[in-house]
Amino acid sequence: MTNFSDENWQQIKVLAARLQAIKTMLEVFNEQIENRPFAQEFNAIKEQLEADFEQTLSALLELIEEDDD
Repeated sequence: MTNFSDENWQQIKVLAARLQAIKTMLEVFNEQIENRPFAQEFNAIKEQLEADFEQTLSALLELIEEDDD
């Protein structure tokens, strides 16, 4: 593994924590909302959470790859 700077480690920790938080929110969202009569009304929120997860994951991967260069 490469030697990340302290700043990069902090960014990695923040992004990883964010990913975990979003994942947990999506799991709770799915448990509480899916298959309910009002589920359609919350699709925009679910889609935003999923997009945020993907964007955060991409940022994390870019940060890791950037340090490899």
